[in-house]
Amino acid sequence: MQPSPEKFKIVWFENEILPKWAQLLDVATQLCHVSESTRGWFSRFTNSAGVDDSRTIVNECQSLLTAIRQDKEMLIRELERTRGDGQAPQIVAAWEYALDTMIREARSKKTCSWRIEGIEDKGESDHGDGDITLRRV
Repeated sequence: MQPSPEKFKIVWFENEILPKWAQLLDVATQLCHVSESTRGWFSRFTNSAGVDDSRTIVNECQSLLTAIRQDKEMLIRELERTRGDGQAPQIVAAWEYALDTMIREARSKKTCSWRIEGIEDKGESDHGDGDITLRRV
């Protein structure tokens, strides 16, 4: 079951609030053709606070952004099929905006940090009710 947008946590990247759908960038990595390294990085990004080298952030974000732009029509169709609503184009646009913002911020720093309101202190527990599972058919 997918969380409603009201249940999303606020994702802060440096001093920028990312769109609510940024919390699902790990879902984008599951739907796009990206490396396991990129999938792992975005899984960490969407599930916990962190800090990373800006070059790593730029590389991972550019990798996913390129994949999203190459597979945009497929992504929209898959999201429409799995979500059953008309928000798919907005979700993909929010992913692109979030990645562009992260790239812009990371290019001006040596390291960047992020946090997700409400889960940065959850070290011992699992990722809770925000989990989404999509599978290819």
